[in-house]
Amino acid sequence: MQKVLKEAALHTEKFSKTSGIACASKCHLCCLKKDISASPLEFLPLAYHLVKNGQADAFYDRLEILPKNELCILFSAIGDHAGGCSQYPDRGLICRLFGYAANRDKQGQSRLVTCKTIKESTTFSEIKPAQMKKAPIMSEYYTKLAAIDFNLANEQMQINDAIKRALELVLTYYMYRRSRKLA
Repeated sequence: MQKVLKEAALHTEKFSKTSGIACASKCHLCCLKKDISASPLEFLPLAYHLVKNGQADAFYDRLEILPKNELCILFSAIGDHAGGCSQYPDRGLICRLFGYAANRDKQGQSRLVTCKTIKESTTFSEIKPAQMKKAPIMSEYYTKLAAIDFNLANEQMQINDAIKRALELVLTYYMYRRSRKLA
């Protein structure tokens, strides 16, 4: 899973550089959407990190009391990560791809999946078809997830529910394997 996440991050970074598109400085409007869908599979590395660092139980308790369809629990409006992700290195696949990835339309043409802010930028209108061919394709990355675990990859749910489910899976795994040390 970590390999796919790293590959997606590198691919979007490279596409951003070659196409010239970028998020506005300190912009976090995409994080303010409450209906972001994700799979638990893309948050297993985050769940493992939280378990490994002894933060999983407290994090899970916060998710338990969070109202349904709330902003992503990882979004931080204040503190060290103000206006961004509090767990940026372990963010999900959707967070890595949105804004810099494409989907194919009915004619097989790549169409960038991005926000209004980027679409309205002058750089966006200057993207050439040859550059679009180098954009990461969201469906290809989600196919890679399905190759890891088809069922978990296809459990699409609100992002906080996906994080919670990932935590449940990792916590359960280690609960029944107390003799195993976290690697």
